[in-house]
Amino acid sequence: MIEESAEAFDGADARTIVDALWLSWPIVVTLRPADVGMQLSPNREIDFIRTVQDLNDAGMISYEAFVVGTSGPQAIDAALTARGRALLGARFAEAPPIIRQLAG
Repeated sequence: MIEESAEAFDGADARTIVDALWLSWPIVVTLRPADVGMQLSPNREIDFIRTVQDLNDAGMISYEAFVVGTSGPQAIDAALTARGRALLGARFAEAPPIIRQLAG
């Protein structure tokens, strides 16, 4: 299962989306094609939709809602899953920054 899931990271578009979510971890984000340089044409927006759905189907990312409207596609409250972080941890030498709340 892990090897099949890792295949979801094979494409450049997938790596770009995952990298954006890795940098925002543990904060969820609304991810749009423009956030990952995929807004140049309607075909690139379709690639964004396909890639986000493939990553979600592979269990690498999750999102609260996926909306396609007049302003383009959006993955609302998107984040890497534990599986996605585990696979990425092997690829990145450094863990994403951890946000800590100080007691007041």
